Amino acid sequence: MSDAPCVSYLHRLARALMPRERLAACGVVLRYGASGVVVRRLPDGRAVYSGLYRCGDFWRCPSCRVTLGIRRARQIETALRAHVDAGGSALLATYTVPHDRGESLPVVLALLAGTWRRYAKSALRDVLGRHYVGSVRALEVVHGINGWHPHYHVLVFVSPGLPYLTPVCVALSERWSQVAGAEWRADVRQVARDGVAAVARYLTTDGIAGASYEVASPAAKVPAGRSYPELLYDYARYHSSSDAALIYEYAAALHGVHHLTISSRLRKRYDFTDPALNWSEIADDDILALLNSDEWLSILDAGEDRNLLDDFARLR
Repeated sequence: MSDAPCVSYLHRLARALMPRERLAACGVVLRYGASGVVVRRLPDGRAVYSGLYRCGDFWRCPSCRVTLGIRRARQIETALRAHVDAGGSALLATYTVPHDRGESLPVVLALLAGTWRRYAKSALRDVLGRHYVGSVRALEVVHGINGWHPHYHVLVFVSPGLPYLTPVCVALSERWSQVAGAEWRADVRQVARDGVAAVARYLTTDGIAGASYEVASPAAKVPAGRSYPELLYDYARYHSSSDAALIYEYAAALHGVHHLTISSRLRKRYDFTDPALNWSEIADDDILALLNSDEWLSILDAGEDRNLLDDFARLR
C-alpha cells in the first residue's frame, strides 16, 4: 500500500463501519476519571493524546493495532537480545496450512490452530530436545487471491550448545509437512545479529530487532495479501460491498482471538507484561498542553484533532 493513509484516517473508517464496537469510542471519549486530554511528546518527536479511552482491540482498532504491535515488539526484542547475549540462539518460522478461496476465515483459522496443536505437542521438543527454551507465536491474517491466509510467525528460543542449526531448521520444516500435508513446508530460518535474507525485509536492519518486529508488529512488513488496514482503505476508495463483507467477516472471526502467545517458560524468564496496561503513564516533561473536555469536543467537532498534533510536533 504505497499511498497508505495515516492511522487516524483508518480509525475513522473503522468507526464508521463498526459504530457499536469499542473501537468507536477509542481515542475519542475521555478515559474514566480523566478531567481532560493531555498532549504529550514521544521520544521520537511525535505528539500524541493521553487521557482518552483506549479499547485495546488489536484486530479491529487501527490505532491500538499499531501501538500494541510496537510495544509487544519491544518486549520481544529485549527478551531476545538478553537471550542471545547469554549465548543462546533463535529460529524464526512461518507456518501455513492448505486453503482455498471458497473457505471462510473461521474454517481456515480452526484448521491452522488444530494443525499447530498437533505439531507443537511434540515436534519442537523432539527436534531440539533439552535445547528448547520456549517460543513466541503470533497470528497474522491477510486476504489474497486464494482467499483468507492466516498463518503463524513463531520465534523459537534455543539454548546454547547447538553448533549447527541448519539441520534443525530442516527437521522442523519436515515435521510440519508431515502434519499439515506433504505440499506444505514451514519456512524456518536462523535469526542472525547482522541481518540476513531471512530478516532483510523486516523493519530494522538488525537481525534480532527485525525478527521481533516481524512477529509482533504488523506495521513492520509487507504481507502476502491484503491486510486489515488495506481492506479498510480499499473499501474507502472503491466502496465495494465485497470488501465490506471481508471486513465484517474478519472482525467477527478474530473477536477474542489472541494475537500473541508466549510460552510459560519465557514469561517466567522475561518481562512480557500486557502492553495494553499502563496506557496512562505520563512523564511531566513530556506534556505539551492540557485540554479540558469542552476544548476537546470542539476540536473533534471541527475535525482538527490530527492537525493539532502535527502543529505540536513541530514545536521545539
